[in-house]
Amino acid sequence: MAAVTAQSNEDLGKLVIRITVGVLILFHAFALATGDTGIPNNLIRWGLPPALAWLGFLAEFGGGLAMVLGAYTRLGGLVVGVFMMIAIFMAHSGLMGAQNHLFMVANNPAGNHWDHYFLETQAFYLLGSFSVALLGAGKYGLNIGGSWN
Repeated sequence: MAAVTAQSNEDLGKLVIRITVGVLILFHAFALATGDTGIPNNLIRWGLPPALAWLGFLAEFGGGLAMVLGAYTRLGGLVVGVFMMIAIFMAHSGLMGAQNHLFMVANNPAGNHWDHYFLETQAFYLLGSFSVALLGAGKYGLNIGGSWN
């Protein structure tokens, strides 16, 4: 009985992490699809075509949806993780003309003390999506994709 409970808890944990990471990254995809100009403006500033922003949309939407549905879950986590590595490199490493945020601690909203890692959201998506890629979907999901699930 203990083995069944442990497996159920493991599968529930996989469900929680993949739904959390997947749903939250879908918000980023929807923002881009509905007119957020941040990424296209950065691409223009770096001399790249703004249409490349749609690759970001495809990575976020496709990877997020795969995680939420539990179909090709590992692939979805890998796609979002690789996308986040590229995004962090391009927008936060200082190499594309932006400020280097990799080792910054940021002020709290009131501005009276330093209280959090500047890239905590990006780190969450990066590490969360790679965790999903390593763990897979578990038993709660569509379970489509063979070893990629």
